[in-house]
Amino acid sequence: MMLSPAMCASNLPRNPDQLRHRWEMPLIWLSTAVTILAVLLGTWIFSLDEKQAAAYFGESSGEVVEYAEFAMLIPLLAIGLYIYRFYMAASARANAIRVGPEQMPELWKLYQELNTSIGLDPLPKLYVTNGNGVVNAYALSCNTRYKYIVLHSEIALAIDKAPQVVRFVLAHEMAHHRLGHVALWRIVISMVPNLLGPLGLSTTRAQEYSADRVALSVCNQYEDAMSLLAAGPWMFDDVNTESWLRQCEEEHQELYVRLVNLMSDHAVLVKRYKALNDIEKDGFHRHGEMF
Repeated sequence: MMLSPAMCASNLPRNPDQLRHRWEMPLIWLSTAVTILAVLLGTWIFSLDEKQAAAYFGESSGEVVEYAEFAMLIPLLAIGLYIYRFYMAASARANAIRVGPEQMPELWKLYQELNTSIGLDPLPKLYVTNGNGVVNAYALSCNTRYKYIVLHSEIALAIDKAPQVVRFVLAHEMAHHRLGHVALWRIVISMVPNLLGPLGLSTTRAQEYSADRVALSVCNQYEDAMSLLAAGPWMFDDVNTESWLRQCEEEHQELYVRLVNLMSDHAVLVKRYKALNDIEKDGFHRHGEMF
């Protein structure tokens, strides 16, 4: 597939931050405001005595105080999360193979080449693990120094016959690091919004769209990667992408598809694939549908 004029390198933003989905940062600031408000409100509620709490909240005062205690603990939970992330990273690394010049060198070379465009410094350590049939990849960060990307072998095995699949998926995960999506503060401000359902899910979904947009800016071949996510590693090369695009056009605005998308942390694939196709045709001023 050739790049359309709208996607020529000269028309692309030099700074990946400019490729963020238009709803990412507004939702981040809203989540920040909600978190700060929750902490302040929790502090005020916790300062009430039993009679005052009952006067304000009636029979629900006990539950309200419990929520207030949780809100007040958010700053302490941040410390716990910081430590827990080292544990989670160790768990992932201890059961995976680290990619390097002498370990899966073709994958390592592709990874290095991608970073010339994305510009991660330091470059996160890359691991391949057995997904036991699950198609997935994810980014991990313990702090600014210790960062990782874990790629399931169900994706990595495509590197020989479809390297564009691995390239796009890796670029997507690298974009999460480049755009700061795995930073501790983002996880902290997501705690309260995640309890609210759509707000937390929508924030994550916007971040996923942003990562796709950065990946597309450096890897214009996205169809096979999306096909693999939809049909799996054994059937993706049988997918007729033109027919799938027609399916996306027919289904992306259906009410229940919209509801499923609203309640998902990743855009449903009929919307995600269409969003990438829209950008390919019209340029990066097009943004994936949030609802």
